Amino acid sequence: MKTLIKGILVFAIVSLAFIGFANADEKIAGLSNEAAEKKAIAHQTKGNAYDDDGKLNDAIIEYKESLKYSPDNVDTLFNLGTAYLKANKPQEAASTFEKVVKIDPNDFEAYNLLGIAYRGCGKYDDAKKSWEKSLAINPNQAKVKQMMNDKMSQK
Repeated sequence: MKTLIKGILVFAIVSLAFIGFANADEKIAGLSNEAAEKKAIAHQTKGNAYDDDGKLNDAIIEYKESLKYSPDNVDTLFNLGTAYLKANKPQEAASTFEKVVKIDPNDFEAYNLLGIAYRGCGKYDDAKKSWEKSLAINPNQAKVKQMMNDKMSQK
């Protein structure tokens, strides 16, 4: 009998959690493109303000919320990646900047920051490749060349 009650409770909890997630998606999916974009911009703006104030965890939360409404927004992804770097979360930053360069493969600044994130993760070869891609897009980056030489010589 106890097993049956336990099973029913677990089923109820899982069902409620699923319904909650489904309702959250429906609320987002039910918005018009214009309304979703407004919400995304509002959260991104809040995130920018938090970032400016040094409240990185709050900024990260707002950027993530913004991405629920506009998941491929390169500006929000870029800001999120930068906040992760500032918060010393290189793995999260790398994952985020990988999305940025997938969406916009000509964003040399994103490749620079991806290299920094990889370096923070100890992925030196990946860091070098990211910086090389950045320089291939925009070769007039003396600081990146210097950073690449400095960072790679410190391995």
